[in-house]
Amino acid sequence: MNKISGILSFLAFFPYVWAIVVKGQTIPSPVTWFIWASVDTLTLVAMIKEKANVGQLVGIVVGAWIITILTAFFGKPTIELVDLISIIGALIGIALWKKYGDSLPAIVCSELAVLIGAIPTFIKTYTNPSQEDPIAWSIWFLSGIFAFLAIKKWDLKNALQPATFAVVDTIMFFLIIVI
Repeated sequence: MNKISGILSFLAFFPYVWAIVVKGQTIPSPVTWFIWASVDTLTLVAMIKEKANVGQLVGIVVGAWIITILTAFFGKPTIELVDLISIIGALIGIALWKKYGDSLPAIVCSELAVLIGAIPTFIKTYTNPSQEDPIAWSIWFLSGIFAFLAIKKWDLKNALQPATFAVVDTIMFFLIIVI
């Protein structure tokens, strides 16, 4: 299940890239995607250290950095208060990890940053769902289901990231597909 989730999460970036580059339907925020890619990378490193399942996150990190690079050409640079809060949250997580030698604060702070950082995307999608790619978000939603089912140990180090992504993907799926 974990590997399937990773493959699906990466494959979902193909229609998303298509929506950005070819269709011009999606206009990503360089700041938001840089934050997401950075925070997801931090979470990946912390979860690897904890020997947690990272299948979904590997696909997400690779794809997020691809989108981050594309935003230099196709993005609309903006910085919102929520972006600053996400950056500060991730930095706090790194500082706590360094100070205490425990990756759990980095995972928790990073996932809070992901949730907070998703709020502008939720609002944008609610007001204009056609700006997001339904195929990509449907695949991410499916990936989230597989990642959630792949959780073997129900503690914060193992379950928080898949649960966070499942929440974000479910909200986006409903905003784009259902509502």
